[in-house]
Amino acid sequence: MKRITLFLVFFAVVVAASFSQNDAKALAVLNKASEAYHKACGVKAGFTLNVLGFGGKVKDNLTGSIRLKGSKFKLEVEEMITWFDGKNQWVYLTHNSEVNLSNPSEEELLMVNPVNVFQLYKHGYTCKWLGEKTEGGKTVLKISLSPKNKNEALQSIVVSFDKTNYRPVTINITNKDKSGSRISIPTYLTGQTYADSLFVFQQKNYPNTEVIDLR
Repeated sequence: MKRITLFLVFFAVVVAASFSQNDAKALAVLNKASEAYHKACGVKAGFTLNVLGFGGKVKDNLTGSIRLKGSKFKLEVEEMITWFDGKNQWVYLTHNSEVNLSNPSEEELLMVNPVNVFQLYKHGYTCKWLGEKTEGGKTVLKISLSPKNKNEALQSIVVSFDKTNYRPVTINITNKDKSGSRISIPTYLTGQTYADSLFVFQQKNYPNTEVIDLR
């Protein structure tokens, strides 16, 4: 589950609190990315995730998708499905037919809720402008986020946004021991229409599943 929440960090790169002259440009990009997300209405993004172990060696590779509507989301990967309806979160572990139901705290939502993590700046991160680059034939705007608390295991989050539409393209999360993840978002569809029921676990669709209420 930890490796999945790493993916969702990419939605956390939309605002930062304090910045130098160079960082003012980074903040402008992050704010435009936030505005683009909110204007997009329903979103469906496909992603690949390379999980890195100690020293930066690839430990695992995952593919998945996430659908979003406001504060709600449904995340699907190979071994897990997560629903969040704005208050309740259901995590379905496919290998043991078990669902954990919880009301995530604000801190927990910083890692799993793609809207609340827009408030990451309130939790001790600064941003830095890294410039325009070319990635996969696209011109991207690169931003880094780093924790003010130097005791954090996390060293940095580097995000590339498509210059034409401010959609996330790649995210690199690096810890001090060089572990972390590399995330690529090859598809990002906006203007999707989703019923609210999509973001709620439906027991009838999983009749043999045990729901463990952790609220």
